[in-house]
Order: sequence, then C-alpha cells, then structure tokens
Amino acid sequence: MSHHEAHPLPEPPGRIALPGAVQGVAIALVLLGGAALGWAFTKDAQLAWSSYLIGSFFALGLGVFGAAWLAILYLARGNWSVTMRRIPEAMTAWLLPGGVLALAAGLGAHSLYHWSHADVVASDPLLLHKSPFLNMPMFWALTGASLLLWVVLGAALVGVSRRQDREGGIGPSRTARTLSAVFLVVFALTLSIVSFYLLLSLDAHWFSTMWAVLVFTDVVQTGTAFVAIVAGWLVLTGRLKGFLNENHLHSLGKMVFASTGFWAYIYFCQHMLIWYANLPEETVYFLNRSTNGWLPYLLLLPVLKFVVPFLLMLSRDAKRNPRKLLPAAALVVFAQFWELYVMVSPAMGHGEHAAHAHIPVVELAATLGFLGLFVLVFGWALARHEAVPLKDPALAECLDYHS
Repeated sequence: MSHHEAHPLPEPPGRIALPGAVQGVAIALVLLGGAALGWAFTKDAQLAWSSYLIGSFFALGLGVFGAAWLAILYLARGNWSVTMRRIPEAMTAWLLPGGVLALAAGLGAHSLYHWSHADVVASDPLLLHKSPFLNMPMFWALTGASLLLWVVLGAALVGVSRRQDREGGIGPSRTARTLSAVFLVVFALTLSIVSFYLLLSLDAHWFSTMWAVLVFTDVVQTGTAFVAIVAGWLVLTGRLKGFLNENHLHSLGKMVFASTGFWAYIYFCQHMLIWYANLPEETVYFLNRSTNGWLPYLLLLPVLKFVVPFLLMLSRDAKRNPRKLLPAAALVVFAQFWELYVMVSPAMGHGEHAAHAHIPVVELAATLGFLGLFVLVFGWALARHEAVPLKDPALAECLDYHS
C-alpha cells in the first residue's frame, strides 16, 4: 500500500554515472562482439548475420521497453516508480542507434530470409502468396517506419519529463499520459510488424497468431529485469539513498516475477495449441527445433526463462533484497539471449541443408557486444541529467511508498 504525508526532501543526489569498471567491461564486450562478428563474416556469412540479428534484436528490445515502461507507468499512475524514472528514460537513448543497427539486418537478407530470393519465391506457391508482404521494399518501408515512430514517440516522452524538470507542475504529467496512450497503441502495431519481419519471417512457411504477444512478453520480462539490475545496484551502493529503497525494489521485483509467469503462460499456450491441433503447417516450427540436435536447447529454454527465475523470486525477501534479486534478473536477461538463439539459429537451414545445433559461441559474443554498446549509450544518457525528477508533483507520494 502507499499513503501520502509531507516529509523533508532528502539531499538531492545530483547526476549519476556508471562506475569506470562497468564502462571498461562494456567496452571490452563491444570489442569482443566486434571481433567475433568480424571473424564470422570471413568464415560463414549466415552464421555472422544470424548472430548479428540475435544481438541487435536483443538490445533493441531493451531500448523500446524503456519507452513502453514509461508509457505504462504514466497511464497507470504508478507514482511508486517516480524516483527510478531516469532508468527507462536512459534506455530510450538506444532507440536511434539501436534502430539503425537492427534495420541493418536487412543487408543480410539473402543469408537470413528464404523469401528474399526471387527464384525461390517464384517456385514456391506459399511464398508467392505471401510475397505482397514478404518483399524487401515492404521490409525497409514498414520496419523503418516502425522504428522511426519508436524514436520520435520515445523522445517525446522523455522531452515532456525534461520540461517538467525545468518548469514543474502537473501539466507535463498530463501531457505525458496523453502521449503514453498514443504510444502504446502505436507500439502494439509496430512491435508486431518488427517482430514479423525480423524474426517470424525466418520461418516463412510457418505462422503464429501469438507471435507478437510472445515477443511482447520477452521485451517486458527482459526490460523489467534490466531495470531491476540497475535499481538494485543503486540501492546496494546507496546512490539514491532516501529516494530509492527496498519498498520500491519490492514492487519492481513483483513486476519481474509476474512477467516471468506471463511469459510461461503465453509460451505454453502457443505450444499447446500447436500440439493439440497437430497441423503440419504449424508443427513444423517445433519439429525443426526438436531434430538435428536442437531438442536439448529447446527444453532448456523454459527452465532458464521460467522455472529457475520463478523459484528464485518466489519469496518476498527475494524481491526486496538486491543481493537476491540481481542474480535472478541477470538470469532472465541471459535467458532472453537463449530464446532468440532458439528462434533464429534453427531457421538458418532449409530442406536438405538443415541447420544443426551447436554451442552458441559467436552468437553469445555478438550479443554481449551489443549489450556492451547498449550499456555505454545507457550510461551516457543516465549521466546527462539529474538522477531524480525533483519537480514531479508525485515525488512526495513516491518517497512515502510502502509495500
């Protein structure tokens, strides 16, 4: 519960920069990822582009979650989260560079997407039927427009927050709620488009009406976990002492816990409906991930994304204690890489040239490289402004929040 009382404002924390050690590790990860991709491009273009796609989409999900999380909290009037608002705001800084990098996956379309080959489409009735949507001009136009909308609306949400920092008052909060309503409608449509083109169309003969919802749960689960990692670090180090405590962390931990259950529900529903109907055009997705050595990777996915995080975060203390919450959240972030690997890599083979399972060394290195680059951009954006929105009228309620 929460209640509102007047309390003296704690000492403002000023601006917060990521520790030099974190920045150094991030730079090392960028170099590692770049080296892995450079090596892969000289050996196997398909491996290189699939690794690039996994990493770029991984980081893009974190960036767009920042805007989505701001919008959700504004509309829900989640005043308990005011003092951690700078975290999702800084995450949105990735949308422009991350959007460009994700869109650049289209440069490797011939290595990634079966439908990008005109001769293949001409001899395949199903791909020919889907060709008005699955073609490169539509890929560039719709994916590019979707990413541009994310950049513009994300910047608008952050811009309203900056105006409140300067002027104060309730007006910017009302404007932010209006923008949030618009963004979430746009987000629902554009996330579907982006996930269809970048991920679903890898298996161009397959379709799923639950795909966009599944990708949404991935974005929410991984995004809340990343916010929990940063917020937990701030609580552990006392960088926001008086502004952020175990009560705020508890509510955030509950969101990570809930999104973990939500992912399991959606993933099970998709699998159960396909298994129950047993239609060849639907079962092919899981059959491709159950043969050629992929089955252990597929079975490990729900363990990493649901079973272990669920058990780790089940207790109340695990959501309030940053030393317990951070490892669980870090596992969720890693599990997102694993799911993208299971989504992308088995789809790299077709017909007699089926993709065979392998330890994802290059894929993991590339994803760590993108994560390192994301952390550098995130840290740069976080350090540019005051760590707490001191002129938000809901700040007093947030400071007095108990859970």
